[in-house]
Amino acid sequence: MDNSLVVGFIGLGRMGAPMVANLLSAGHQVVVYDIDRDKCAKLSAMGAKTGETPAAVAKRSDLTISMIMNDAILREVALGVDGVIHGAGRGHLFLDLSTTSPKATTEVAAAMEGAGVDFLCGRVAGSIGLAEKGELTVFASGDNSAFDRAEPALNVLGSRVLYVGEGTVAAYLKLVHSAIVGAYAALIGEALTLGEIGGVDMSQMLDILTEGPLGSIQLSLKAPMLKERSFTDPPSDIDTAAKDLDLVLAAGRDSAVPMVLTSSVRQLMTQRQAAGLGKQDIWSILETFESMAGLDVSETGAAHR
Repeated sequence: MDNSLVVGFIGLGRMGAPMVANLLSAGHQVVVYDIDRDKCAKLSAMGAKTGETPAAVAKRSDLTISMIMNDAILREVALGVDGVIHGAGRGHLFLDLSTTSPKATTEVAAAMEGAGVDFLCGRVAGSIGLAEKGELTVFASGDNSAFDRAEPALNVLGSRVLYVGEGTVAAYLKLVHSAIVGAYAALIGEALTLGEIGGVDMSQMLDILTEGPLGSIQLSLKAPMLKERSFTDPPSDIDTAAKDLDLVLAAGRDSAVPMVLTSSVRQLMTQRQAAGLGKQDIWSILETFESMAGLDVSETGAAHR
């Protein structure tokens, strides 16, 4: 394994922190930055070095990876006064793995190119648990030779590492993923509510669905949570999913692609947020359908009107 790359890592949240831990375990030197200095301290105890700014991280590394929340933070981290672009030398490689818009990604890529910095648009698919295990699906687009340079580090983060094309292809692929995740959770919630109205036992209904031809990896993962109605402390919450769907809808508008189903799902998520439930798992959208159908759910999980 080639662990000679010095990796800079910006953004030490629920996904970023375990990624850094895996890079350290694989023998990479890692320089980290997060606005929350306590997060840096925890990883410093594991052997990471700390940069005072994103620029300082880039200056001390061969490859800088960002894993942050939104477009505004990406622009600040990459192009701000203390951004990566001001610390990266010519030939440095900057890889953004965040779920951000194709528009912001294109802006950052153009600025990096103008400064002689190589750029990759990368994205991940998978949960916090998979991040901890180093079993994410990681895909990236941009220059193929830049991808080859980043691949040793990416192989530590994911069990599937894919080059998907040039430009911002990876950003669009992630939006496809986000749209399907949201719509699938809503479809299952709506269908399960109909079954409940008809008197079908929720646990039995889920067993039949997961074990039959309509089963999926996602449904199998979520079935125990749906049975137990355990929607708190989730790997992916409504607020984050709603942010991702906002990116999907914006990209649809920019590309003149109708996103009728996605628009409806986003409104359902708005209902959860308005009720103060934005930190619940996205599959809690089941309860919105139950409420609209006039169902009350007892402590045993049985639903009735």
